[in-house]
Amino acid sequence: MTQIAPAEKLMTVLLQSIEPKEIADESLRQTIELLLNLIEQLNSKVKDLVEENQKLRDENNRLKGEQRI
Repeated sequence: MTQIAPAEKLMTVLLQSIEPKEIADESLRQTIELLLNLIEQLNSKVKDLVEENQKLRDENNRLKGEQRI
């Protein structure tokens, strides 16, 4: 089970509180939606890379004969 850091939890709450539909300016709304989508994509990629990095660290330790606690 993974725990969410306080800063990450705060960011998640903040991002979920943004409602682009409530923005009257169409251009600004489109920009905000684009940025929110980009944040979501990058966040997903970071999570994938963190998982891959841990697997590589585990494999590296295994090859060196170390055990992870």
